[in-house]
Amino acid sequence: MVGENKSWWNRLYYFMIIMHWYNTYLQVEFFCANMGELKTITEGLCSFCSITVTGIKIMRLHSFSDEIYIMLQQMKGHEFLKSINFLKKGNNKDIFTKIDKIMKAKWREVNLNLRLYSLSVGVVAGTYSIVPAVINLVNLFQGNDIPKRFVYKTYYRYMEEAKYHSPLHELLFCSESLSGFTTWAGVISFDGLYVLLTMHLVTMFSSLNLIIKETSNANFNDAEKQFFLHECIKHHTRALKFVKSERDSQTLVMILYLIAAFYQLLQFCWYGQRVQNESVELPKSVYECDWYKCSKKFKTTLHILLLDVQKTVDISAYNMFVMSLETYLAIVKTAVSYFTALQTLTEE
Repeated sequence: MVGENKSWWNRLYYFMIIMHWYNTYLQVEFFCANMGELKTITEGLCSFCSITVTGIKIMRLHSFSDEIYIMLQQMKGHEFLKSINFLKKGNNKDIFTKIDKIMKAKWREVNLNLRLYSLSVGVVAGTYSIVPAVINLVNLFQGNDIPKRFVYKTYYRYMEEAKYHSPLHELLFCSESLSGFTTWAGVISFDGLYVLLTMHLVTMFSSLNLIIKETSNANFNDAEKQFFLHECIKHHTRALKFVKSERDSQTLVMILYLIAAFYQLLQFCWYGQRVQNESVELPKSVYECDWYKCSKKFKTTLHILLLDVQKTVDISAYNMFVMSLETYLAIVKTAVSYFTALQTLTEE
């Protein structure tokens, strides 16, 4: 919507991002006001890190909104498939049927995964607002003289006494809840875009595997086979460019947060692994085509393509970490080691 230059959407974005960073600032004020109380600070540290990182993600997405919009339009328009019109020569309906099945299967996977992911992250983000709201209502109906709770660990300078009274409390509570919604939306947008782009890339590689095998089709003459092979090299290059494109309640929140965090990390690593797996299949597809029935010139060009597809394609985070299941397991093992060490120190 931002890419389509909808002015109302831009206004909504700026309002939500301002409220988001205002609530982040209030948490910083809380940490400064409680400096030295390690336990109190630790309880609010996870939510602070989460909404801070998400705020950065949202702003980064907005700064590249035009490029993202163009990319999504290319994906919707099937630019990759439109560029393989040369395969329409002769009886090649079967390969387009196979490509269509690949795309439908990948889309069903993405659709189901994003719905599940949106629900799980929504449950975690909603818990931050729902749990304190329920506790406030229970205390209200039971007549307990307990200070009202807020969504996050925040400090309102000059309003610390007044913030517990209505209607100011309700307004501030809604403001913090809005920040939680922005966090949810930002996580879904950023991670969902990653999943969508990587699955599109996986689809491109899967289709390319089929196309490579089709280059040696007996329905084509040597000149056509040579032309088709050059097209496959161009499509592989295009695909590579696309790549470079309180206590009880606190415990519940923390458990849900950790589950969502590991799930979020799995999203990145799992789909990065899928890209690796599909790119590894390319050399095999080159070898399995009927190259031995083709001309010497075709074999020479095929050899060039074989050399071009030897390197495994992977997605990395600033060339530091490769998004793969191996990386995911390494991070989980390291996290468990740190947790065990901290638990031992706490017991001592």
